[in-house]
Amino acid sequence: MSDDVQENIERFLGFFERKLEEINGAEFGESTRLFRKVLYLGIIDALSKSVTLQKTGNRERIISFLRYFSDWEYQDRISLPHLVRLLTKIPDPQFSELREYAFGLFDHWHSGDVIRLDRDLTIDEARRRWPRNVPKPLEDIQIEHLQHANLFYRHRNSLVHEMREPGYGMEFSENEAPFYHSMGNLNDESYTWELVYPTGFFHQLCVTGIQKLREYYIRDRIDPYDHYKFGSYWIEGLNL
Repeated sequence: MSDDVQENIERFLGFFERKLEEINGAEFGESTRLFRKVLYLGIIDALSKSVTLQKTGNRERIISFLRYFSDWEYQDRISLPHLVRLLTKIPDPQFSELREYAFGLFDHWHSGDVIRLDRDLTIDEARRRWPRNVPKPLEDIQIEHLQHANLFYRHRNSLVHEMREPGYGMEFSENEAPFYHSMGNLNDESYTWELVYPTGFFHQLCVTGIQKLREYYIRDRIDPYDHYKFGSYWIEGLNL
């Protein structure tokens, strides 16, 4: 690898490392967590463009980044509360085996507990019980949509396009690990399970992503600047 490529790798990633430090120290009053997450996602979006094909869609680009550069152990797990909710809306007896299995696991979640993602189903556990002839039982929802990588992308879209987080989850600390907590209904004794991707989790995705990208660029001799267009014109094609 040439010295120029090595220098470009360090300059490219150094830029994002400095921005990450600035985000970590930024304060926005009561909106600090929300705005930090949006800014962390800006880093993830920018970094992901250097390792995907030019015409790759946003969803595929973000999920690919998570798969190869995040070390997120549970990104392929199926969110049990989302699965249970789906199953309650599907009366088809073909789903009885999966319904019995999922509800049996869910019965061990107790109000007041903090539940980690290791309590979710693996994709294999769900697929073994999912009817093969019913890939989309409700409004085009398929089993992969319930995986955390896809839920993270939906979370990203809510933050970036609507300036809000999906659901009603609350962060209790600067914990880096995603979790669920119960939330009671004031009108009765029912409660929901809220999924939380904490601010620290977004920060860690950026830190790990930069570390793994550095290893990848060096190993595969990739100059990240080759995958961006620079110039005076705001329309990329005019800067060729």
